[in-house]
Amino acid sequence: MYRILSTTPMESVDGHVDASYTDRTGWAEDMGATILGIMVGDDRCGPFVVLSYVEPSEEQMPLSFAHAHASDNWRISVRGTTNMGRDTYGQGQFRFHDGGVPYASDNFAWGPDGGYGIIMFADRRGFAIRPVKAEIAERITPQQQAAGAFLGIEMRDPCPGAPAIATTMGPTTRSHLDGGFDASDEWDEIVPGVRMAAGIAGEPGCGPVLVFLDCAAGCEAVPAHAIGSETIVAPVSGSVSAAGATLAEGDVRVEESDVEHPALVAGPDGAQLVVIFADRRALLAALNEGTLAGTFGAALSTTLTELQSQLSLARSAS
Repeated sequence: MYRILSTTPMESVDGHVDASYTDRTGWAEDMGATILGIMVGDDRCGPFVVLSYVEPSEEQMPLSFAHAHASDNWRISVRGTTNMGRDTYGQGQFRFHDGGVPYASDNFAWGPDGGYGIIMFADRRGFAIRPVKAEIAERITPQQQAAGAFLGIEMRDPCPGAPAIATTMGPTTRSHLDGGFDASDEWDEIVPGVRMAAGIAGEPGCGPVLVFLDCAAGCEAVPAHAIGSETIVAPVSGSVSAAGATLAEGDVRVEESDVEHPALVAGPDGAQLVVIFADRRALLAALNEGTLAGTFGAALSTTLTELQSQLSLARSAS
């Protein structure tokens, strides 16, 4: 069962819940940003997704201290810039990072037009901040453990299975992989006008699947589908229509499990879209049963099989 950690109820309509960076009612203030947490997928080890908003500013958002997360993690700048150590991620650029490996610093997406960011801890059991410096850890660790207990999460460090990242864009190097929609011309064209990249992370058997789609105007990004776990849809640029409703940059939709959801069709300016399938077991079942069919389903089935094989080979060699 999914949980949206809003302080005010967010009602489901026609089998989905819509969130928006422009209407942050019920979001919480934390570490200099306004955030909304979303837990989906497996009740024990499914992903923990955090949407972050930072008020418009010309000045770079302050950086954190050096730390790690026991879970594999992924983040994207939907609007603005995210900093991680010496690396910078602009609009539409993202980073996969191996669980358990520290990085020097980070911040939330920020910029003169405001910052829209998404961070996903692929296995919720390892979402906690793990400071490198002992004196900071002594202060922060009890707070993180209390937060996990409050959310009912079985905290684990090290996180079982991590790191467990595999992508169509290659392996992590020095514990991370950089990607982005600015490189989408290098992705596979699965049907005319639609290019796709993908990645898996988290718990090796039931972790999430991330799909990145760059679609020309009027192209079907995702066909009608019913999946036995939640799906998160987040346009990065352009827009998609779903049964007459429009989703654009700043909109995030949580689709409920076992509901027939309409096709997503790119708008007049095309669409660059992140789709997170919360539990790869449910996605595989939908692909095998034909509830996510057509050319998109066939391409995704082949890709997912290849990623699972890639992950198995990497783990057997380690």
